[in-house]
Amino acid sequence: MLGLSKSRSKSVAQTPVWVTYLFLAIGIVSPVLCVVWLVSNAVENENESLARLVAETNQRRLADAEGLILTWLESGELDLGEGSVAYPLDVSTPSVTRQESDRARQVLQEARDGKALDWFASVLEDDAKTGLRLLGGRFIGPILLAMAVEQIDDGAVLSPRFQSAADAYVLRFLQSQADPVQKRFLMRTYAPHSDSEAILAFAEKERMVEAWLNEVGGRERLLEFDGMARSENFLYLRKEGEPLVRVFRLDALFDKLESQPDLKELGVGVSLAGTPRTAETESRVLAAPLSFLELRLRDGVSLEELSSDRLMLYLWVVVIVLVLSLVSGGTIVVMLKRQASVNQLKDDLVATVTHELKTPVSSIRLLIDTLLDEDRIGKVDAREYIELVSRENQRLGRLIDNFLSFSRMERSKGNFEIRPVSPAETVRVAVEAFRERFQGQGFELACEVDEEVPEIAADQDALVTVLGNLMENAFKYGGPNPRIELRLRKGQKAASFEVRDFGVGISKRDQKLIFRKFYQTANSRGRHSGSVGLGLSIVHFVVSKHMGHVEVESELGKGSLFRVSIPYA
Repeated sequence: MLGLSKSRSKSVAQTPVWVTYLFLAIGIVSPVLCVVWLVSNAVENENESLARLVAETNQRRLADAEGLILTWLESGELDLGEGSVAYPLDVSTPSVTRQESDRARQVLQEARDGKALDWFASVLEDDAKTGLRLLGGRFIGPILLAMAVEQIDDGAVLSPRFQSAADAYVLRFLQSQADPVQKRFLMRTYAPHSDSEAILAFAEKERMVEAWLNEVGGRERLLEFDGMARSENFLYLRKEGEPLVRVFRLDALFDKLESQPDLKELGVGVSLAGTPRTAETESRVLAAPLSFLELRLRDGVSLEELSSDRLMLYLWVVVIVLVLSLVSGGTIVVMLKRQASVNQLKDDLVATVTHELKTPVSSIRLLIDTLLDEDRIGKVDAREYIELVSRENQRLGRLIDNFLSFSRMERSKGNFEIRPVSPAETVRVAVEAFRERFQGQGFELACEVDEEVPEIAADQDALVTVLGNLMENAFKYGGPNPRIELRLRKGQKAASFEVRDFGVGISKRDQKLIFRKFYQTANSRGRHSGSVGLGLSIVHFVVSKHMGHVEVESELGKGSLFRVSIPYA
């Protein structure tokens, strides 16, 4: 069981990275696909509901428009001017006495004796004479006017008196409850000789009535008619019990309905049935007898308009879910990479500490064992061995200092004692410490210090460590006989420390990476193997805590220049 547990633990620990990322991708993509599927179904279902709602709304508007048209026709509110007329069906015919009939015949006889137009004018002005009727109920006024018109020659100019009397009589007669047949006779007889607009308008209506009666087969066919019907050119309707039939000319009715503001407010237009459409719109052909008319929506509610806002909402939901999934997935990936980097860093640190501490400790132990060996104590130079032990001890101390600085970096505890310090004094302290550390190891160090550089705000010990690490790197990678130049220059806003070597140099690619923890270049195997890749990362950390910056200029085979700038106090 213990072996099985260890085997399982090992297999889990060695799970390939791509498997982790695969499951992570599945975890990110799956909810997004589910949301997209749910949203697409919701959009489809809502579009169907909206389509039904739009169709019902549009048909309701068309039905309302049709109801308005029927109401206008049945109530008589629709005035078509010359395109409509109210035709009386039931005309009462009072009984005529023999005495009235005889007087009427006497007046007609006088007219046959060749009376002049002025005589006819005087008779037409006398309502007592024009109001006389024959036994059949006909008024003699229209007959007298017809007899007078017969005397008018073609092109003759009517006297003002006769025309005035005739026009006045005709208008009175047309507005009376007389028989429509006599009215049409009067219009056919006199209208061609009149200049009165009112009489001409009556004449037009009478011609319309005559045309309509011809289409429906005469007045007798309408005596029992109720409801609404249509002939070839006319629409007519009569309510039960009403003595009138309202007649509408179809072309005038169409023109009137087409311009009705109430229909425009509903967004409905009127067209003749069968007229080609310019666009695909909802329409409704009216029921008979109005089937020659078709209602069409001018600005019908479209599905796209209703669903656009909701569709945008769903799209935003999908986008937000996708973005959140990507952000969360990216965050997880970054955390996994960071965790893997931390784990790798810990492994590298343990391995590096173990290796780098083991070397000087082993050397010190070997040297001490040699000094303690009585057989060999007289054969070696004790002072030389003690110096070697001291050098290894210093090397061990530098490693421990670097690891402590690295630990401070990792904890982000840059507890520096910032105060005004002299840059020149800092350089002298760093040079003295460097000479003492590498005394007798063969190097050339040239210093150039500008004493006029103002004080800087810094922790002097930390800056000494920075300059020491830079000079140590210059020593390690400066070639067999390293030459190091250290300069202090006065800048505009900051003091500039420069450390130059003339060794192997650094490639362009490595220049971007050398300040990372534990990073070492390919040619980092110099005269000293005690490098763990922490020196430059410590330099960058300390300089950044001082609000400064560090730069590097280098070319392979020609050496490197590191420039550290620290602001003035």
